[in-house]
Amino acid sequence: MTANWDNQRSKKPPQEPANIITTDCDIEMLGIHRTVLKISPHFLKRNDEFRVSKKTKIKENLSNWLLDETVIKEFVQQLDKKEPEEEGIDKVWKNLKYYGYQPVIDWRNGMAYRIIWLHDDYHPEIIGIITVYPFE
Repeated sequence: MTANWDNQRSKKPPQEPANIITTDCDIEMLGIHRTVLKISPHFLKRNDEFRVSKKTKIKENLSNWLLDETVIKEFVQQLDKKEPEEEGIDKVWKNLKYYGYQPVIDWRNGMAYRIIWLHDDYHPEIIGIITVYPFE
């Protein structure tokens, strides 16, 4: 048990990407007041992939499908005082936990989504958005 802990301590913690979007929020989740929202560049890449795939299939206004910072902030506000589902714990960094919640509703088009985020025990005030995808 001690060897595992020492091994984890000797590794550097995961580095935060340089192109992460950081903004403010004001919600309570899991009994903790959250004040910072960070949106992963992985999410932004997936959003672009979604946009490109939709462009070939539908001819409507794509702005109603794209999930920008404003829409994500609205989704996060919908999480206020809700109980998320635990999705899992990082295999190396046990302080990193993944949570999910559904549905969050896109007010622009009424679509329901599932939102997944990262919670870091060492920085409990931060919500780190990993991905958002349509909920059926």
